[in-house]
Amino acid sequence: MPSPARFPSLVVALLLCALPAGAAESAAAPPPLLQHSSLAAVLAHRGALQLTPEQVKWFEQADARLLRAQDAARASQPHPEDVPPGRQGGGPPGRPPGGSGSMAASGGPGSGMGGGKSRPAAPPRSSGPGPAELLEQQLDALDTEAFLEAVEALPEPQREKVTEVASRHREQVFEQREKEKSR
Repeated sequence: MPSPARFPSLVVALLLCALPAGAAESAAAPPPLLQHSSLAAVLAHRGALQLTPEQVKWFEQADARLLRAQDAARASQPHPEDVPPGRQGGGPPGRPPGGSGSMAASGGPGSGMGGGKSRPAAPPRSSGPGPAELLEQQLDALDTEAFLEAVEALPEPQREKVTEVASRHREQVFEQREKEKSR
């Protein structure tokens, strides 16, 4: 029996062997952990940015306000279970998502003696972003607004460095989102 000290490494080795080919490589290199906001990214680099204790406190308070605002935005979004059944397809309640009726039932093309088949109506296409994308945009706007407000108190040279850190963070968030969408 293996010693207790070797047990965790044995379990890891067995788990890696059980993964499909290629999965061990992706499991070995997880995506970088991103901060929850631009303000938190700045706070994570407080030493390199030479933030004073007062500036750290200011950014921490701004980040706490941002988190509350983002929680409120999330809470105000309708949940899928809150949407009435007739509204899930995007059409008016009580009607099928395909429109007001099929052409065959109204005597339009495909009906009558020609023997043509009627095609089901195409589902309506959504115009614009969905609820998840709207929430994402709202959360991003709140992050930007909080960051711009917090960075105003910094002297210009420090403001530039802080903005670079926040910009890099936002780029990484965008790249991560794009990778998730492509899956």
